[in-house]
Amino acid sequence: MRSAVESIGRIVFWRVAIKPGRPVAMGVIPGGETGEAAAFVGLPGNPVAVFVTFVRVVRPLLLRLAGALPEPLVAMPARAAFSYKKRKGRREYVRVALRTGADGMIDAVKYPQDGAGVLTSLTETDGLAELDEDVTNIEPGAMVGFLPYASLLG
Repeated sequence: MRSAVESIGRIVFWRVAIKPGRPVAMGVIPGGETGEAAAFVGLPGNPVAVFVTFVRVVRPLLLRLAGALPEPLVAMPARAAFSYKKRKGRREYVRVALRTGADGMIDAVKYPQDGAGVLTSLTETDGLAELDEDVTNIEPGAMVGFLPYASLLG
């Protein structure tokens, strides 16, 4: 796919350090004889990776191309009710459901299956816990940023 796009246009970027969400490509393809161009976005193959890539990369692009200034997403604080290890240098999105803990705090409960092809991990959860690039380990009780699906979809 990359070579096909590069043969008629250009790739602006090929990889984004997010999980799930690889590979993703963004480029420009020339239009007709008018000299205009069209944006090209190549999405990953798994449904969860497509969703995350769309809401974090493609939706802001579409809003910008339509003349809007996308509002930055503000993650709400939630308490992790899960352990999680990740690689430094990559932003990760963990599918979570919100539950009220015994102490009244909001707990983010991780969906039990991790795969980017597990569609129920989107339909049976409330949103994404966003883990920054510098984070390598989450333990139960740690505060995480929570992005509800409603805010991701606008």
